[in-house]
Parts: sequence; structure tokens; C-alpha cells
Amino acid sequence: MTAAGRQRVPMPHTLGGVRRRLMLLLVLAGFGQAVCVVGFALLVHGAAYRITHGGEIASGHDRSALYTHVAGYGPGTLAAGLLASACATVLLKAAGEPLAERLAQSYVHSVRMRLFDHVAGSETWSPDRRTVGVTVLRFTGDASALRLWISKGVAPLLVDGVFVACALAALTAIAPGIGALSTATILLAATAVALFGRRLRERVRETRRHNGRLAAFVNERVTHTAVMQSLGRVEQERRAMRRRSREYGRAMVRQARLTGVMSATAEACGIGILLIVVTAGLVAGTTWEVLASLLTVANFLGGPLTSLVRVQEHWQRSRVARRRIAEVLTAPAPLRRPRRAEPLADGPGRLELAGLRVYGVLDASAVAWPGQRVVLQGPPGAGKSLLLRLIARLQEPDAGAVLLDGQDLARHDPESVRRVVRMTSSELPLLRGSVGKNLRHGEPPDAAVGADGEDIAALAELLPDGLRTRVGEGGHGLATAVRYQVAVVRALRSGPRVLLLDEARSEAALGSDLVERLLDRYPGTVIYVTDEPKLTARADALWRIADGRLTVHDPAHRPDEPMQPGMEPELD
Repeated sequence: MTAAGRQRVPMPHTLGGVRRRLMLLLVLAGFGQAVCVVGFALLVHGAAYRITHGGEIASGHDRSALYTHVAGYGPGTLAAGLLASACATVLLKAAGEPLAERLAQSYVHSVRMRLFDHVAGSETWSPDRRTVGVTVLRFTGDASALRLWISKGVAPLLVDGVFVACALAALTAIAPGIGALSTATILLAATAVALFGRRLRERVRETRRHNGRLAAFVNERVTHTAVMQSLGRVEQERRAMRRRSREYGRAMVRQARLTGVMSATAEACGIGILLIVVTAGLVAGTTWEVLASLLTVANFLGGPLTSLVRVQEHWQRSRVARRRIAEVLTAPAPLRRPRRAEPLADGPGRLELAGLRVYGVLDASAVAWPGQRVVLQGPPGAGKSLLLRLIARLQEPDAGAVLLDGQDLARHDPESVRRVVRMTSSELPLLRGSVGKNLRHGEPPDAAVGADGEDIAALAELLPDGLRTRVGEGGHGLATAVRYQVAVVRALRSGPRVLLLDEARSEAALGSDLVERLLDRYPGTVIYVTDEPKLTARADALWRIADGRLTVHDPAHRPDEPMQPGMEPELD
């Protein structure tokens, strides 16, 4: 494995790209809300003062500081100000939600794309590769946890955090004692919530563990329902499903109890601030006009405080999610595109296995000449499919190289490699959609077509709805023989120089001569795995794997007799 294949892929930075601007806008939104609420409170004081004094501007402590500016406003001005500040507060609140979601979606999009690129560059058969269910969970569940952390965690810290800080500053400016007590109450509640964080992290891990087990169970059983049915285990698996579902449900309830206590802490903090304002105001003999403005500011603190408390929950979930995603990104991805990799140059299609090795499993050195038909044989588990995957660059060897027309495939653009070396295998099924869509998957970007229109028409005649015939997941909905033929035509769509057929089948097995005709006209090199005498007889060379070593034979001789020097076909 190369060092590049083992290097750690970092998570995207939260502040990357456009996200800096979005976070600045969120801070401004929080500051704007605070200004509007403080202005609304001052206008409430001015309106109450008008009602009490009938427009007379009296002297006293309530005319000092902030209140001096609104004491003389007329009724129309006060009404317009109250309406404007209320509308501005509502609009800023409404603008904050889409900004937070844009920030979250921008970050999660970066995470998903980095995950996709990493998984696409990983070996499907590698022991480091996660199961399908786990990988999907990283794209959905873990990515959603990160999205919630950004939209319900980072964004509230920026918006509601700024709002609470400004509101406390306003309370302190209006009534220093009330402001100090309110700040102390919030800090006490924040300390309590922080102490709950450790227990919450344990609950989050517990619920994730049960959720992962349930997701893996459902994914496997639903994907392979026929196995349960054929073995008569539907009822037993149903009981197992019920047990796992209830375990997950109980874990979620335990987590909800803890988050409920945290939400209650925020609620208690908000109520405490209101009590502080009322009690301190009455004890200090504050006029009811000032008290009304203080209560207005304190009342607006309830929602942001609750939102800030929930930040702890989203933070703990995101920590676990980031760790799980990092586990995927730290796994080797040897098939990723090398830097500054150039596409393969044209050539006739000479394929050479130069000391190709997978330690303890396979050792192969051989040459397939342009246009040659090579049959690959060996006992079950000998490594035939492994060799084809190595040639197709779907798996990385431990040593050696695959050369096509003298070019090391590992040093060139993987996309260009896989256009000129195509493989069919039961491990490479058809994708969901239609037959026509699956055929288009085999087309190169420049739409060069290897299989001509006549072949496509011949394939369409085998299908009930032609190329519009629907294909289910894994090729379900089509007969096995038809799936194979579609896969072969799909592989030929790019006009490859080398065609690899795992478990090739004859006309008798398929019930159609379509594949036979395609191979007859195909000018490139073909390496195919088969034990059928008819297909073996058509081969120009026989490669046989036994005891982990590849040997080359003349198909006219016995398989246990290696091809003698000079028997290899000469290149014209």
C-alpha cells in the first residue's frame, strides 16, 4: 500500500468557503435582534410613561440614561416605533433560519462529497471497507447529526448567544443589580448543563449503538428476505427485530429524560430571570414603566436560552458522528486518482502482468497479446476473480504492476483506465433504473460507442419493453441470462482494448447468440473465466491458477503442461 493510500483525509473545515460570510450574517442577525428588542423595550417604557403622565415630561431617575431619548415621543411615533421594531425582530428571526440551514447544508455537502470521493477510491473487497448499511449510515445519519450541529448548534451560538449577551448588557445598563443577578443565573444554568454533557454523551453513544444494530439488522434482512423465507425463519427474525426495536426505543427514552432535564434547566433559568426582575424592581421601588421595559427584555430571553441549552445535545451527537466519519476517512483509499495523472495513450492492447502479487494468495506474470482470447481457469477459490479485479484496477496489488501497451495502469487516470479495461462479473451488478440507462452507464464522456446499433437492437428484442424494461436493485426483474447479456453490452459501450469476463457463458447456457456474435466481432483482448469446453476450445491461450501461481498453457495441450518457450503467439 502506498503512503498516499494510507494518509488521513481531514474533515472539511467549518469555516471553509462561503461559510465565513454566512456565519458573519448570523452574528449580525443576532445583534440586530438584540437591538430591536432593546428598542422595543424602550418604546414600551415610553408608551407606559405617556399613559401615566399624559405626555408630561417629569424629572426623575427614569428620565436618565436610555429612557431620555423616548420620554418625549408622541403617540404616533411610539406606535410606529413599536410596530417597526416588532416587525424587524420577526423578519430577522425568519431570516436566521434559512441562513442557518444554508450554513449547515454547505458544510454537510462538503462532508458528503469528501466521503463519496473517499469511498469511490476504496477497494470494495478490502477488509477496511465498511458494510453497505454502515456506509449509508455515514452519509445519512451521521451527516444529519452534523447538519443539526451546524443549524441548531453553531447557528444558535452565533445568533442567540449574541442576542443574550446584548440583552444582558441592556439589562445591566438599565438596572445594574438586575443585570448582574440575571447574568449570574445564566452562568449557573450553563454550568449545570455542562455537567449534564458527560452523561448525555454516554446516552448518545448508547442510542447510536442500538440504532446501528437495528439499521444493520434491517438492511441485511430486508435485502435478503428470500433467505429468511427459504429457511423458515421469518417468525424468529421478527422476534429479533422486535427486541432490537424495543432496545433502541428504551435507549431513546433514557436520552430524552436527560434532554428534558436540560430543557427544564433553561426554562427555570428564564423564570428565574423574570422573578429577579420583578422582585428586585419592587424592592428597589422601580416605577412600573421601567419595570415593564425590563420585563420585556427578560421575556425575550426565554426562547434563546432554551435554544442554547439544546446546543449541548447537538454537540454531543456531532462529536460521535465526526468520530465515525473520521474512521471511514482514515481507512486506506488506494484507488483514488493520483495527482496530475495523465490518461492512457492509445495502443493495440498488449496486456502484461509484471510480477503481480497479493502476498500469500497470488503470484502472476504473463502477457496477453492484442486481440488474443485467453481463458482463465483454476479450482474454486484459487484467485481467478481476484486476478481480474487486479487487472481492472478495482483492487490494488501488494507488488508488481499491470501494464497496458507498456503503461503502468496505476500511474494513469483511473477513469481512462476503466474505459479501456472493462470487466463483467456477478460482483458488478446492474443498477436500478432501466436497461437503456444501464447501457448509458457504460458510455464514455465523449459518447464513443463500442457496441453498435445492431447489437443494441438485438438486445432490445430479448426484453419485454425493449430498452425501457425496468431493472430492480442488483438487476432484479431480469432473467439471469439477460442480466449477463446486458452487462456484456454495457462493458463494450466504451470500445475497450481489454475485456474481462468473469464466469463467461456459452450460447447454450444463455439461449441467445448475442454475446457470441459480440465476441466474434470484438477486436480487443479478451480474458474470460470458464470451464465450458466450447468456450475453452476457442481460446488462443490458457492461463491456469493453482497453489497461488499463474502458469501459461497452450489450450491444445493438457492444462498441467506449461507452454514451452516459443509457443507464445507473435505480435504482428
